[in-house]
Amino acid sequence: MIQLVSARKIALGLGLALLLETPAAAMAVAALPATKGGERAETTVLAAATTSKAKSSAPRKRRRGRRRAAPLRLPAVTPYGIPRLHVKAAYVVDEATGRVLFQKNPERVLPIASLTKLVTAMVLLETDPDWDRTVEILPEDVKHSSRSRIRAREEITVRDLIHASLMASDNVATKALARTCGLTREEFVSRMNVAAESLGVTGTRFVEPTGLSELNVATAEGVARLLNAASANPIVSAIMQKQSYAFVTNRKPHHLVNTNRLLRSKWRITGGKTGYISESGYCLVTSVEAPTGAAVTAVVLGAPSNALRFAEARRILDWTFRFGLNRPELGADGEND
Repeated sequence: MIQLVSARKIALGLGLALLLETPAAAMAVAALPATKGGERAETTVLAAATTSKAKSSAPRKRRRGRRRAAPLRLPAVTPYGIPRLHVKAAYVVDEATGRVLFQKNPERVLPIASLTKLVTAMVLLETDPDWDRTVEILPEDVKHSSRSRIRAREEITVRDLIHASLMASDNVATKALARTCGLTREEFVSRMNVAAESLGVTGTRFVEPTGLSELNVATAEGVARLLNAASANPIVSAIMQKQSYAFVTNRKPHHLVNTNRLLRSKWRITGGKTGYISESGYCLVTSVEAPTGAAVTAVVLGAPSNALRFAEARRILDWTFRFGLNRPELGADGEND
């Protein structure tokens, strides 16, 4: 009987020697108390060594995933101004009185990108378009038109094209409208410049109807006037207030979402247009009506990102409705940022 127990201990010891490869397992053996016959202690040691071996050999899982984007936090507006405004130019005007409520570089001439399409729509309306007329999209419309879901050989009504131009800032749609309105390209662009001059907008110049050229320029003050003139047409005004729009062509369905994110804000937006090319930065012009009934037009030119374009616009509007409407009109060179 004694020999049988000794042989069992020897076999168990050899098994433990193979398993005890880690310091943790060795410490576990040293810490275990002996019991009668040694059998219970040996079984416990063997279990501890096996567990330690399994833990040491199991691969560690690495947490992988996208880092969460840091929240966009900007200094709060104060009665004395808006700290660190991250735009090249900004302008806010009271629509009822014409009183300037906020400005930063209001007369600086800058590229305005797709804000150009406001004047394109004005010239198009001068031609008395047939909204139900169908236009075939040509390859020349698609070429060098940036991103668009509209493809060559699609057949689209003028009504749907003007929605795509003003809501989604679609360059293919804009080119097709200008090409098929009955005017040559030179005549169309000439009328765009005449329209701006008739409004007394200085520093404004257009060379093409989409805004893809950095040579389409204006001031923040001028852009505010262009939006107010375009919004005077009920068709343009109604389109700019739509959050979404759907239509079907001969090839596929389309769903447009308005690029003006302020349509989903706490204010009532009565008009607006976004624009971007690398030379202009992110631009926005919008007309806003507060719950009190006060209506203003706000312009942001040259924001460094899409998020900042709307964040800075919200800050300007928040400051305007909280403090700006109760302040005296700014001087010609006054800035309150």
